[in-house]
Amino acid sequence: MWEEYEAEADEVTVKMDPGMAFGTGTHETTALCAEMIEKYMPKGVRALDVGTGSGILAILESKLGAGAVEALDIDHNAVKVAKENCEANGVSNVVCKQSDLIAEAQGIYGFISANIVADIIIRMAGNVGDYMVPGGILVVSGIIEPQAEQVISVFKSSGFALKDKIDKNDWNAFAFVKL
Repeated sequence: MWEEYEAEADEVTVKMDPGMAFGTGTHETTALCAEMIEKYMPKGVRALDVGTGSGILAILESKLGAGAVEALDIDHNAVKVAKENCEANGVSNVVCKQSDLIAEAQGIYGFISANIVADIIIRMAGNVGDYMVPGGILVVSGIIEPQAEQVISVFKSSGFALKDKIDKNDWNAFAFVKL
């Protein structure tokens, strides 16, 4: 781990060694996505983290009470790093697998997160709803301001309603509800 940290009693912390994978928690996209996860993830749901990188968001979902989490990434090395970080954090309900986006997703989820780039998020819009319960929450991040309205429009036309939008330094994160 990079540094030691003494957490306050009410803080959720994640031990992280990103290795060669994306996701230390310091980039705006990861921080924004984590903020949305903390705000909207219901306890006990099946969660899916698409493009998990280091596993940071999947671990956060587990620590915030997800019943089970699947963490998918196209990069074999990212999956290896995510597994190591899950073990270091003592989360046993996270399964890390290699997958092209949601191709290897198993079942239906109450919560899905994806901190990747807007073009890939848009590519997912057409079928991600097939993997969600009605009323399920989808959190996406990695969207630069010029693409924000396009992402909102694509998800609205794919059966989602915008629940929340936050931004920082030209980066955006959205929370959508599956209708």
